[in-house]
Amino acid sequence: MREPKAMAPARIKWALELLQIEKSSNVFEIGCGSGIAAQRICPVLGRGSYLGIDRSPAAIKASIARNANYVKAGRAFFIENTFNAEDREPALFDRILAVNVNAFWSGDGAEVIDVRRLMHRQSLFAQVYEPPEAAQRAKIARILKKRLAPHFSNVTTKLHTIAGVALLGVVATGESPKPA
Repeated sequence: MREPKAMAPARIKWALELLQIEKSSNVFEIGCGSGIAAQRICPVLGRGSYLGIDRSPAAIKASIARNANYVKAGRAFFIENTFNAEDREPALFDRILAVNVNAFWSGDGAEVIDVRRLMHRQSLFAQVYEPPEAAQRAKIARILKKRLAPHFSNVTTKLHTIAGVALLGVVATGESPKPA
């Protein structure tokens, strides 16, 4: 019996649109939570794969249960841990997703360098946030644009409202800009 899909919050639905998943995509989700995004990503993948990481044991357990068929088939993998690119080979992923992962804008920026390490030239890094206030959305957008610009040739910030929920999206692509 197929596991019914959980209702996806607006932020996850929009994040998946921004991610532009293709059948051959190898997707890495940072902060995968209970696997709701994975449940929508895995059916789209043909020969691609999915890796989700979250530091919460309960979230990983829920992700594995929700996506059991993809886990059994070797198409989805879930790891209980904090994000650390040193554990991964470089340039592995075509698409990297982070939804409401505050470390990218609130920390020292090291996570951005880690993400860049996992990407190749055609990779795409999509982040979506659901901050409660417009001022916070503007602050997050400003910080992320500044942090991502040295590592990606194209950084786009977008504001979007779905069913009354105000969201911020940040998409980064391309190689690191060449020094002038």
